[in-house]
Amino acid sequence: MKGKFLLSAFAVILPLSAAAQVAKPVAADAPDKLLRYEVFGGVDYSGDNEVKSSSALIGGNVGVSAKLVKWFGATVDFGDYASQATNNGLVKPNQTTFLAGPEFYIPADNLTGFLHVLMGGSHVGGVTGTPDVSFAFAVGGGFEYAFNKHLALRITGDGIRSSFQQETGGVTYDSAHPHTNARASAGIAWHF
Repeated sequence: MKGKFLLSAFAVILPLSAAAQVAKPVAADAPDKLLRYEVFGGVDYSGDNEVKSSSALIGGNVGVSAKLVKWFGATVDFGDYASQATNNGLVKPNQTTFLAGPEFYIPADNLTGFLHVLMGGSHVGGVTGTPDVSFAFAVGGGFEYAFNKHLALRITGDGIRSSFQQETGGVTYDSAHPHTNARASAGIAWHF
């Protein structure tokens, strides 16, 4: 009797333990986990309206973005640019920007568009400027093409508006009225 009971218990428990070993299938339509943070860096070109007779500012920028939801986040951007060519050889201006603000995303498969409004400051050096630090803001956007889950190509364009009055050798070149410099950037973004 004892043998039949043990055999019956074994017959009931064995299939239960085998059922516990079966893994549940993963849903094919499960959404990817949102990668909330991004670090980016790239090469920038900025038209130079800060000083007459300068043709371009070329430099780089780095930044960090945080997505709060799939379509909205915030970004911090730091850029440093130097004059590569001048017509008169008298001035070699440089500019540093530090900007932050909201960013709106338009996600697609491998291509994500974005728009941003960034506010902060701009510093000009290499020339006499009044003031040499000014409030600045940038309005623009761009897109990212994802090579894989973490690595993307980032292309941006925006206009940086600031207000400087520049003097070189006692001659004032610009009024203190605000002006906008176009900025274009290309670089790499890393998502995590």
